[in-house]
Amino acid sequence: MPTAYIALGSNQGDRMLNLGRAVDALSDLEDTRVTAVSHAYESEPAYVQDQALFANAVVAMETDLESEQLLAYLQQIEDSMGRVRAEKNGPRLIDLDILLLGDEDSHTPNLTIPHPRLLERDFVVTPLLEIAPRIQLPDGTRVTRDNATIGPVIGDLGPVPDVGALHNDPVLPGEWVDVADGTRDQDVVAGWDPQLMLVREVMEQSEIPYRWDPYEPESTTDPFGLPTQFRILVPASYREHALEVIAAVMAAEPQFPADQMGEE
Repeated sequence: MPTAYIALGSNQGDRMLNLGRAVDALSDLEDTRVTAVSHAYESEPAYVQDQALFANAVVAMETDLESEQLLAYLQQIEDSMGRVRAEKNGPRLIDLDILLLGDEDSHTPNLTIPHPRLLERDFVVTPLLEIAPRIQLPDGTRVTRDNATIGPVIGDLGPVPDVGALHNDPVLPGEWVDVADGTRDQDVVAGWDPQLMLVREVMEQSEIPYRWDPYEPESTTDPFGLPTQFRILVPASYREHALEVIAAVMAAEPQFPADQMGEE
């Protein structure tokens, strides 16, 4: 299979989560296997300066998809995540661009490969060189940062979150573990939310780091249509303390579903 390199960018909403959801969607494409994901890098906006900083990454994936097929899938992912194309080079929730696809060198009305502005964009070159340090264009040109002056990278934001792991794996990278979970649907959401908000309040008062997976319980939008489920995640070292806090909330609020307590 040829290797495709896909550039990801986001400067609206939860930028890191947006990148993670996009990687998750790319990994679900037919006849495709993601082989590498760069760190996320914070960069200054390119071309249109009056907008928020971006988070950018590059994904390498083996694929049997033709370039036009791949482009159509990328646009579907962008649309499903809620991208609005209101301004060229303006703010965006997610942006997915094909940088390279094997040795393909082509130009059509819809798509040019390699990406015509690849070499000038620091926010593309830096993450690309992280996962493919000796990468060359089909004509043999080495990809370097020498002329990459557009959208300069100003920081390393760390690994792109693995949304698939967040949703399915009870032990996350960095040893974050699940301490409570449940299914939110129209029949139970009204009963869950007050208790969950109390859990959040008590966790914050107890100075326990936590996060929701895959999104906060009161959220109503899930761009990928994932099942409406959530988990409460804490660092492994806080697990026992968090379970004590949740048990106290349950004792005070008996309608909190005791049978939904998470097990490691």
